Amino acid sequence: MSEQQQPRSRLRPIVLLAARAFLAVVLLVLLFQFVSVSEVATSFLTARVEYLAGALLLVVPNLGLQALKWRYFVRLIDPESTNLETAAALLFGITLGTVTPGQIGEFGGRALSHTSVPAGAIVGLTMVDRLQMMCVMGIAGTASLTILLELGTAVTAVIVGLAVVAFLGLFFNPKVVSFLISQVRLKILQRPWVEDFNNAFAVFRSRDLFITLVLSVTFYVVIWLQMFLLLNAFTRVQPGDAFLGFAAMMFLKALAPISLGDLGIREASSVYFYSLRGIATATSLNASLLLFVINVLFPSILGLLFVPKVPSK
Repeated sequence: MSEQQQPRSRLRPIVLLAARAFLAVVLLVLLFQFVSVSEVATSFLTARVEYLAGALLLVVPNLGLQALKWRYFVRLIDPESTNLETAAALLFGITLGTVTPGQIGEFGGRALSHTSVPAGAIVGLTMVDRLQMMCVMGIAGTASLTILLELGTAVTAVIVGLAVVAFLGLFFNPKVVSFLISQVRLKILQRPWVEDFNNAFAVFRSRDLFITLVLSVTFYVVIWLQMFLLLNAFTRVQPGDAFLGFAAMMFLKALAPISLGDLGIREASSVYFYSLRGIATATSLNASLLLFVINVLFPSILGLLFVPKVPSK
């Protein structure tokens, strides 16, 4: 690489990061053009504290389930991995994920925090973790979208049935991903760490996948409960309506990871999908913003305590 090319290669990630941040700000600004700022402020001032407190307390099982699942993943490769290392990797992964679109920085954050497991294996395990959550969100999101868009009973049944088969098939066959990646003829895929990456997909047995399915669904339910409580802190919302908007929002932001921390996408999709159920825009906007603060911003700040020491080489 020439001396002229090196500054450009270093500048590119910074430009992309700035662009993502700018996009998040633009999306939020555009969103507030359609939402009354005074209504949002009034909703915050009149919010019921007990519901806010309940959503905040649920961050404990939220992070606990994530840590338990990640601990299970890592010990499939290294049974001697400590609980502290697991927690540090999870929290620092959230920290790096917050400043990257689609939480892509989570891969590097977890890999840097584990010293006893090859980085390629950690990236592979993280990929499986993200894949499993995408499958859970895909099933729930597809079902909610067909209901929200009122596609009819027959069409809904067919689409949801196909989604269940496809996503569960992918959930219980994660090696499909490593196989597809291996078919891509790129020079970077010929490096030694790629073998560790592929091996991470092969360690899962049927029992492991079933256990992680239970953990993934339980984690998803906890986030929905948080959203349900946050919505009800501002106005009365039925559990079914809370779930429909939540499931559609989670699936959409997973499909469109284009801004930092999914800011803007989460809020705009919440406002739109909940409006289809007659829920005020101020309510859905406040709830989605608080969900980000509780589940992403707070843990990412905590993750700063676990910044790993990177070797000088």
